[in-house]
Amino acid sequence: MSHSFCPHAPGRGTEVRLQLGSRIRARRRQLSLTLKTVSEHSGLSVPYLSQLERNQANPTVTSLAGIARALGVSLNFFIPGQERSAVVVRAGEDGYLSVREIPFRIKSLAGRGGSLQMEPLLIHVEPHFSSPPSTHLGEEFLYVLSGELRLRVGEECYLLGAGDSAQHASTTPHAWENPGAAEALILWVGTPKLL
Repeated sequence: MSHSFCPHAPGRGTEVRLQLGSRIRARRRQLSLTLKTVSEHSGLSVPYLSQLERNQANPTVTSLAGIARALGVSLNFFIPGQERSAVVVRAGEDGYLSVREIPFRIKSLAGRGGSLQMEPLLIHVEPHFSSPPSTHLGEEFLYVLSGELRLRVGEECYLLGAGDSAQHASTTPHAWENPGAAEALILWVGTPKLL
């Protein structure tokens, strides 16, 4: 059973729908994506997406989640009044994340709030780990704090040591390998948010 995205505040439904359509359209244009591209990544039809942007349809939570995934934002992005000016993580706070699909020990450096689009992570890469190539929307920046990391981007390969950094488009196939016998510690910043 699907659930409609309907605010509970009386008299605000039309206003929120108008904001929702304009937020979807603005974010899509910000990323220079066509309705067809968003359709392919969200599993929703182009006519339906067009109706949403023109405020002629009310999305279900499931369809809104698909749109959020395609546009690289969290569901909070679409909810007015949920944004905070800053998300602060204090030293000593346990920000380590358990994500089955990502085979690293990961610590979020920005917490889980707000609609900001950068995802700063501290990533521990085990010795001799190697990943298959992957692609997704966005950009990535990484800075090696300790250890070594072999970064492959497209046909190019770079061996990075402590103090080295790299930045690349995530749409180019890329892969990581830790060729050393010690753990590599990486400061990684990417867009859009992955978690």
